[in-house]
Amino acid sequence: MQKISPSESLFIQQGVENNIRSDGRNRVDYRNFAIETGEIIHANGSARVKLSQTEVLVGVKAEITHIQSEITSNLQQSDTSKRLVFSVNCCPSASPEFEGKGSEFLNIELAKQLERLYSHPNVIKNLKLTNPIISNNNIKIKNENENEEEIKEVITNSGDDSCFSIVSGKYYWTLYVDAIVLDSDGNLFDALSIACRSALHNTRIPRVKAIQGEYEEITFEVSDDPEDTLSLSIENVPICVTLTKIGTQFVIDTTLQEELCMNARLTVGVNSLSNICSIQKGGIDGLDPTTINQMINTAKIVGVKILNIMDKTLKEISN
Repeated sequence: MQKISPSESLFIQQGVENNIRSDGRNRVDYRNFAIETGEIIHANGSARVKLSQTEVLVGVKAEITHIQSEITSNLQQSDTSKRLVFSVNCCPSASPEFEGKGSEFLNIELAKQLERLYSHPNVIKNLKLTNPIISNNNIKIKNENENEEEIKEVITNSGDDSCFSIVSGKYYWTLYVDAIVLDSDGNLFDALSIACRSALHNTRIPRVKAIQGEYEEITFEVSDDPEDTLSLSIENVPICVTLTKIGTQFVIDTTLQEELCMNARLTVGVNSLSNICSIQKGGIDGLDPTTINQMINTAKIVGVKILNIMDKTLKEISN
């Protein structure tokens, strides 16, 4: 575990108290970050985010999942929260504390935070597939043996289902979001959430036709056209804003050195509508109600500002 000397800790604490941090920022200044998308060719979507020296790479893989017929309706309803599966891996080269088994607990903590961020019902509800097409069409297929035509039902992923359904109650898309921390200089929660949102914006899912045959058998036809894909609407997808209490004040976007002086931490999930989607407390010290309210209000302001910058940057990249 990394440590900091008492003199360094005192220097950082005094800087925070005086609203002048060691890198020249004030308490609510965010470091510049860069976004690159489409970094992983064979993934459905990917993004790389550099937040100062913190660097994160995220890839998204889409797979068709079958809901077993014996599952009850209650279980099917709870299963809709598993449309997004997160995993995080901190590279040993990113930090000495990640070597060996040092990163196991952190990997789990980071993945669970992303799950909590996306578990809000409104997030899954609004994370829809776009570019919809007409579904439930009947087509005629020539039967070679009997030299006659039979009608088969074609069911397509129309994009109208908020849970990525291909065949309602039977087949749906599951998105596996895998993140790798390549370098660490603090504020991993925020960097990961920005990278995941960017990767989902870059995600393209092939258009699929589910053809239901005679005995209720379902086969899939995937479009051969690489441009014939569905994208995701990330308009209301949130990001994390982490606020860290050092001494009597709190700061945003902490460096690694500042995190070593942390008394307590509050990670708030905020979307573009300034809604709170998740809250997680960290650190060994407690937080009084007044400080928590101040942190939440600051997170809303900072979160909306970052999301506006993100959306502008992603739009420029897409164009």
